[in-house]
Amino acid sequence: MGFRIRKKIQILPGVSVNLSKSGTSVSLKAGPVNWNSRTGKTGVNLPGPLSYQFDSTTVKGFSKIELRDIAKQHGLKGYSKFNKQELIEFLKQNGVLY
Repeated sequence: MGFRIRKKIQILPGVSVNLSKSGTSVSLKAGPVNWNSRTGKTGVNLPGPLSYQFDSTTVKGFSKIELRDIAKQHGLKGYSKFNKQELIEFLKQNGVLY
Protein backbone atom coordinates (compact mmCIF):
# COMPACT_ATOMS: atom_id res chain seq x y z
CA MET A 1 0.00 0.00 0.00
CA GLY A 2 1.40 3.40 -0.95
CA PHE A 3 1.10 6.89 0.42
CA ARG A 4 -1.68 9.17 -0.77
CA ILE A 5 -1.61 12.94 -0.76
CA ARG A 6 -4.86 14.84 -0.39
CA LYS A 7 -6.05 18.24 0.75
CA LYS A 8 -9.46 19.13 2.16
CA ILE A 9 -10.52 22.78 2.01
CA GLN A 10 -13.59 23.83 3.98
CA ILE A 11 -15.64 26.36 1.97
CA LEU A 12 -18.61 26.73 4.35
CA PRO A 13 -19.70 24.76 7.40
CA GLY A 14 -20.65 21.35 6.00
CA VAL A 15 -19.21 22.04 2.51
CA SER A 16 -15.66 21.14 1.55
CA VAL A 17 -13.58 20.68 -1.59
CA ASN A 18 -11.28 17.66 -1.68
CA LEU A 19 -8.12 17.79 -3.82
CA SER A 20 -6.03 14.73 -4.69
CA LYS A 21 -3.86 13.35 -7.46
CA SER A 22 -6.89 11.65 -9.01
CA GLY A 23 -9.02 14.82 -9.11
CA THR A 24 -11.34 17.13 -7.25
CA SER A 25 -14.61 16.42 -5.47
CA VAL A 26 -17.07 18.17 -3.19
CA SER A 27 -18.28 16.79 0.14
CA LEU A 28 -21.48 17.87 1.86
CA LYS A 29 -22.28 17.11 5.50
CA ALA A 30 -25.53 17.83 7.30
CA GLY A 31 -25.69 16.37 10.78
CA PRO A 32 -25.03 12.64 10.59
CA VAL A 33 -25.50 12.49 6.78
CA ASN A 34 -22.66 13.08 4.31
CA TRP A 35 -22.34 12.91 0.51
CA ASN A 36 -19.36 12.90 -1.89
CA SER A 37 -19.68 14.20 -5.46
CA ARG A 38 -17.04 11.91 -6.97
CA THR A 39 -18.24 8.61 -5.59
CA GLY A 40 -21.93 9.53 -5.45
CA LYS A 41 -22.07 7.74 -2.11
CA THR A 42 -24.12 8.84 0.85
CA GLY A 43 -23.15 7.88 4.37
CA VAL A 44 -24.91 8.06 7.70
CA ASN A 45 -23.01 8.12 10.99
CA LEU A 46 -24.81 5.87 13.47
CA PRO A 47 -24.39 5.80 17.26
CA GLY A 48 -21.04 4.55 18.53
CA PRO A 49 -18.47 3.30 16.01
CA LEU A 50 -21.09 2.37 13.41
CA SER A 51 -21.82 3.99 10.07
CA TYR A 52 -23.75 3.01 6.97
CA GLN A 53 -22.81 3.90 3.39
CA PHE A 54 -24.78 3.35 0.20
CA ASP A 55 -24.46 4.25 -3.46
CA SER A 56 -27.02 6.97 -4.11
CA THR A 57 -26.70 6.88 -7.91
CA THR A 58 -27.01 3.31 -9.09
CA VAL A 59 -26.67 2.44 -12.78
CA LYS A 60 -27.61 -1.22 -12.49
CA GLY A 61 -31.11 -0.50 -13.76
CA PHE A 62 -29.92 0.98 -17.07
CA SER A 63 -29.56 -1.15 -20.19
CA LYS A 64 -26.56 -0.76 -22.51
CA ILE A 65 -28.79 1.03 -25.03
CA GLU A 66 -29.99 3.51 -22.38
CA LEU A 67 -26.39 4.20 -21.33
CA ARG A 68 -25.40 4.81 -24.98
CA ASP A 69 -28.33 7.22 -25.31
CA ILE A 70 -27.11 9.10 -22.22
CA ALA A 71 -23.62 9.38 -23.73
CA LYS A 72 -25.11 10.62 -27.01
CA GLN A 73 -27.26 13.24 -25.23
CA HIS A 74 -24.14 14.59 -23.54
CA GLY A 75 -22.28 14.86 -26.84
CA LEU A 76 -19.63 12.28 -25.97
CA LYS A 77 -17.70 10.40 -28.66
CA GLY A 78 -15.80 7.09 -28.86
CA TYR A 79 -18.07 4.80 -26.83
CA SER A 80 -19.72 2.70 -29.56
CA LYS A 81 -17.64 -0.47 -29.01
CA PHE A 82 -17.73 -0.43 -25.20
CA ASN A 83 -19.46 -3.18 -23.26
CA LYS A 84 -21.89 -2.13 -20.50
CA GLN A 85 -19.28 -1.92 -17.71
CA GLU A 86 -16.82 0.01 -19.90
CA LEU A 87 -19.63 2.39 -20.85
CA ILE A 88 -20.49 2.98 -17.17
CA GLU A 89 -16.83 3.78 -16.39
CA PHE A 90 -16.61 6.06 -19.46
CA LEU A 91 -19.69 8.01 -18.31
CA LYS A 92 -18.30 8.30 -14.77
CA GLN A 93 -14.92 9.56 -16.08
CA ASN A 94 -16.72 12.23 -18.10
CA GLY A 95 -18.77 13.40 -15.13
CA VAL A 96 -22.12 12.17 -16.44
CA LEU A 97 -22.58 9.48 -13.78
CA TYR A 98 -21.27 9.51 -10.22
